[in-house]
Amino acid sequence: MIQANNTPGNNAANTASAATTNTTSGDSLPAAASTAQSVAQSVAESVAEPAVPDFLALVRYGRVPQVARFGLSSSLRESLQDDSPDAQDARLPAVVVQTDRGVEVGTLLEVIRPGLLSETPSGTGELLRLAADSDITTAATNGRDADLEFFDWQQRIADWDLQLQVIDMEWTLDRDNVILYVLNDQNAETTRLALLAAAGGYGIIHVQPVNAAGIDYSGTGSGGCGSGCGSGGCGH
Repeated sequence: MIQANNTPGNNAANTASAATTNTTSGDSLPAAASTAQSVAQSVAESVAEPAVPDFLALVRYGRVPQVARFGLSSSLRESLQDDSPDAQDARLPAVVVQTDRGVEVGTLLEVIRPGLLSETPSGTGELLRLAADSDITTAATNGRDADLEFFDWQQRIADWDLQLQVIDMEWTLDRDNVILYVLNDQNAETTRLALLAAAGGYGIIHVQPVNAAGIDYSGTGSGGCGSGCGSGGCGH
């Protein structure tokens, strides 16, 4: 039978060993603190404010038109320049932009340097490229499809007993999102619309409030909706 040796000498040795272990662990604390500080600094840098764009582009987009500012790189700005004598008579160029609703085709109205703005320059998205013929064709096809599906959405909203009046609709360029323009936007109803649309397999719905003057920027139900919609939107 083996018994534990609890003599005073062994107890002292065990105590010394434990103290050595604790001291070693304590010595590692400064290194751990340094590592944590480095990680925190990296996280802070990753969420820092984005760099100021080289240029800002004013672009009009949407079936119910709205104008917003989009970041524009210097290299893309050069490709948009037209120094020909007839430039003033040329049609405004079509561009592809990334908006809060998705990828859309719009019309370039003006390009400005951020330094000329009195306030801090910012954009609502990014100007991705000059629209190609294929982009224009796709946008036209999406528009015709939206015209055909508009009445289907009116019927769905009626069947779902939603207190929303849809007046127009469109697809984003990649057909990832459906944009529904509604007159009497309400948070609870747009949430129900998003949930019912998702349950029915109709994809991501962006509810865009409008009024007699056009886009209603004071509405709280606007924004992309996937599984729900609240103030400022969701689903991005």
